[in-house]
Amino acid sequence: MKELLTFALNNPALLVVPAVGFVLSLFVVRIKRRYVNEGILFRRKPATERDHDASKSAEKEMNSDNHIDLEIALRKLHELGLEDGDLGYAYWHAVGQLLKRAAGMQAQIDALSKELEQLRATRPRPD
Repeated sequence: MKELLTFALNNPALLVVPAVGFVLSLFVVRIKRRYVNEGILFRRKPATERDHDASKSAEKEMNSDNHIDLEIALRKLHELGLEDGDLGYAYWHAVGQLLKRAAGMQAQIDALSKELEQLRATRPRPD
């Protein structure tokens, strides 16, 4: 045991190099999390913020009579995008945007249909 301690003290690189390597690996993992997972590198919002914003905008756009919860579908599309890499993410993000736009258009259609029914009800009918 004494010889091992003497050897380690005579060769400090055997202690310093692994410690520096460990610190650098922690640094690399932090950079990866910040730039890739949180979206800074590819200029996109963090996943939780993007899902939260998507679900809020979809809820605002949907009519209470025809309410469909898009949060599950948008979350699944986000997961598919993360699994497929950058090109897959761009594709599934576009699909999610189309889904949200379709929900908004459906809400507009419902609102216009109600307005049309109200106008027809107030218009006198020719007999």
